[in-house]
Amino acid sequence: MNKLEDLLDNFWNAHKSNAGVAYVYGHKLSLAWILALIAAIGLGLLYQGKIAMFQGIAEASETIISAPAATEIVKIHVVPGQEIQAGDTIIELNRPDLNLRIAELNRELDAIEGRSSLGTAEINQKVAAIKADAASRSSNLRSEINRLETEYKKNKEISAKLKSLSSSKASGDGNDAMTMQINSLKNELALVQKSANEQIALLRGSSNLQKSTGKSEAETLRKELESLQKEFQELTVVSKENWVVGDVNVREGEKVSSFTPVVTLTRKSPTLVRGYINEQVYQRMDVGETVKVMTLGGTGKAVEGEVVGLSSRIVPFPTRMWKMAEMPVYGREVTIKIPEQNPFLLGEMVTISESNKILKGK
Repeated sequence: MNKLEDLLDNFWNAHKSNAGVAYVYGHKLSLAWILALIAAIGLGLLYQGKIAMFQGIAEASETIISAPAATEIVKIHVVPGQEIQAGDTIIELNRPDLNLRIAELNRELDAIEGRSSLGTAEINQKVAAIKADAASRSSNLRSEINRLETEYKKNKEISAKLKSLSSSKASGDGNDAMTMQINSLKNELALVQKSANEQIALLRGSSNLQKSTGKSEAETLRKELESLQKEFQELTVVSKENWVVGDVNVREGEKVSSFTPVVTLTRKSPTLVRGYINEQVYQRMDVGETVKVMTLGGTGKAVEGEVVGLSSRIVPFPTRMWKMAEMPVYGREVTIKIPEQNPFLLGEMVTISESNKILKGK
């Protein structure tokens, strides 16, 4: 402003006799402001209100593995940071309610098939197979029960001989872990026998029922059984793509409720860039527009990306992007999709520019 005044003073001294120049000199401050405003408007038109560059943070897409129902964690095959390939087993789950329902459907289907289409010989054959299976399972359970009872008896005899343990003898035989295990096996044995008897009873009482009704019922049950068997297969979670394990939120043997995040998977390389445009800058950017993404220092080859999302409101910048501590910066968030093959690190700050970000006349 001082230089402008000096020029006007010199001009006035050289042309004091000119009335028009005298008028201009008398309004030199107003003229200076007008010239400054014209210059600002000119620069605005030249740059068309668009910025050349803005910054962002490289991120990766994630997927979360969860179960749609209450689930027990059987075995975890991965650890955080591990790279897994398509086909690798991630985790094995168990749903007791699913196993029970599948077993019930199989029994009902057996009964319906027996009622609707099996002849006497076929029914007898199925009964024999059920008996054989029940006998085999019962034999194994009895053998295990006998082994545990023998071991338990020996342990009691040894304990009785040790005088030092006589004062700490348990008050009841059913309070120790081995007794509980024996009782559990006996309950399972009773359940095997009961289930076999029920199946046999259903098969033998099925010959007088109508075939058409049995066929319709069987079809409905088969559809439900197919659905449940598919759910059962999905309890062993297998990776369909290449991932990096982000977080493992559970432990083996733990029981989790429905839709609880179990394992988080992420990409090895960034696939998205979250860019932030300062709210004080007008930016004409549209979804689908092509941009160039480079490292913050501008080194290396630029990666071409596509704008896939624009926020509809002003949001605060991440703290690391603030120019000064304790002075938040606000702006518009831009989501950019980039190819998986890129040189960026997860969480790295990058520079973004539009490919058409060129000044007029260049």
